[in-house]
Parts: sequence; C-alpha cells; structure tokens
Amino acid sequence: METTVALRRIGAFEERFAKVQATDVVDLGWGYALLQAHYPASWHHNRVVVTGPVPAAEVVAAADEVLGGAGLAHRLVQVNEDARGAEFTAAFDKAGYQTHERIVTMIHSGVLPARDTGRVEAITFAELRPSLRQDWQADYPQDPADVITQLTDRVLLYAQGADVTFLAVRDDRGEVLARGELYVADGLAQFENLITRPESRGSGFARALVTEALHRSREAGADLCYLIAEATDWPRAWYRRMGYRDAEQVHIFQRSP
Repeated sequence: METTVALRRIGAFEERFAKVQATDVVDLGWGYALLQAHYPASWHHNRVVVTGPVPAAEVVAAADEVLGGAGLAHRLVQVNEDARGAEFTAAFDKAGYQTHERIVTMIHSGVLPARDTGRVEAITFAELRPSLRQDWQADYPQDPADVITQLTDRVLLYAQGADVTFLAVRDDRGEVLARGELYVADGLAQFENLITRPESRGSGFARALVTEALHRSREAGADLCYLIAEATDWPRAWYRRMGYRDAEQVHIFQRSP
C-alpha cells in the first residue's frame, strides 16, 4: 500500500479514535483540543493537536486558554507535521515546555512472522488491571492513589472507538510478565503499550506478543497494521527487525506543573 494513502487512513482513524474518547472536543481551526473530564490525570486524553498552519505563539496561547480553562495544570501539544514541529521548538522552549519528544508511526510490511503458539493469551481488563496499576505506581511513586487509578483505568476509554484486545504472557501463578494492547477498527490495527517486566526481558515475550498481534489483526480483517515508537529510543530499531518501517514523525511538547 502506498505510504501516503496508508498515512491518510491512519490519520483519519486516529483523529476519530481520539475524539470519541473525549468528553469535549474544541475546534481550533488549525487543529483541535481534547478534554476528558473523567480522567484529568491522563495528559494523552487532555491535549491540543495541531493539524494545519498556525503560528507557534497562537498554539501556546490556545493550550493555556483551553487546558488551563478546564482547570488542568499540565500542557501537552501534539504537532502532526514534522517540519512544523521542528520549527516550533524554540517557541515552546521559551514558553517553558520542558519535554520535546519525536514520535514515529511505523507500518508493518512484508511476510508475517511465524506465530509463537502457546505463550500469548488474551486476558480481561480485570486480569490486566493489577499489573497496570503496579507499573504506574513504580513509575510515579509520589502520585496520589486517585491519579494512579485514572492512569490505570483510562484504557477502558479505548473500547469506545475500537475493538480492544489485551494480550499477555503470564506465569503459572497468573502474574503478567509481558503485555500489549491491540486496537482494531476500520480495517486498521494498532498495537501499543508493549511492556515486559525487567526480570522477564530477553525471554522472547515481546516478539511473541507483536507476532500474535499481527496475526490477530490479519484474522480480524485489518489490511494495515501499525504502531508508534519514540524516534530516539532503541525499540524503533527492534521494530524494524520485526518488519515495521518508518512512515511519519510527529512532535510532542509537554510542560509539567
């Protein structure tokens, strides 16, 4: 499939997927803002998305007005065009945004890898939830319990816009050793949040999860499979070895309270 066509499909799906999870969507002309009143601690669900030409200063002001007006202390802005995001860097630095990440959309191509039967299973959210909560608590030990609960339970929102499958590798006691989330809709399949516990790394669990997700995606009728990866982190090269190719880069600017 031509990359331009694939990216157009992914962009349309991601915009619809994001908006359906929001409690409020604010049209900004050059983009939109997402607000999710039930999960204010989820920055991903409370952000500004830039989709067209606009001065950086206007974006900074809009983020303050919309996110700040909703009582949110954080700022998160996603810029969907690579060159524009690069141009915005100085303005966001000046505005006090401490984090600038580049996120790459990677599309799977080529032959499906052989399925690793027997290790990966689909589990319920109730079965996954303790592992999610434990991981969030480990990453943010100073955060209060209600914030950890929001970050844990926000994955329930994804079912509003796609068929969601939680895939996992568990030990004999039922403890989750590795996990990932598969979203399928509109002939597309997105696999995200691939996590392996530190003590279980090197066991092939991540490869087994990605492979299972690809096979399940094909069986569900998806003809386009993709994921996102940080541009500067090592998994990007690992995903390439799994048959994924770089397709598009977006920029994420964040300011912590």
